[in-house]
Parts: sequence; structure tokens; C-alpha cells
Amino acid sequence: MKKPKSVYQAVQGDVWSAHISKATSSPHYAKEYKRSNYVLDTLEINARRIKNGEAVGASFLKGKVKEQLLTETDLTESDFKKYFD
Repeated sequence: MKKPKSVYQAVQGDVWSAHISKATSSPHYAKEYKRSNYVLDTLEINARRIKNGEAVGASFLKGKVKEQLLTETDLTESDFKKYFD
């Protein structure tokens, strides 16, 4: 008897294919996908989390990413102190 695929493996390719085929199936859908210029800004999301004292990944609390947060968002050094106390 053949072992069945996991649900994730079975639908992973199909979901992506359905997304692409819908986006290219008609000029209307293509225009809608192009018009939505949603961009996920991880710096802003994690800056908000740090301001609220929520959990964030360690890479956002030190090094280059921390410096990037300090220069590109409204965070200050005092916002990071609560994670090291």
C-alpha cells in the first residue's frame, strides 16, 4: 500500500498554481493584483512590537538589525532596555 502524502505536501503546489493562474487568467485580475502594492515591512512591525514590549526575535535586539531599527524607525535605546533587565 502506498503511503499518502501529508496534506501540506499535497496542496502546496496547487495553492501556488491556483494563485498564479488566477492572477494571469484575465486582465481584470491582473490589474487588481498589480494595483495592490502591499509590502510587508518587518522593521515597522517589529518596531511596534518593541514599543509595546511584545516578544520579538533576538536578531531585532542587537547588531545590524537593531541599528537599522534605530535609524529607520522612531525607536530609541530606552525602548530596548526592557528586554535586557
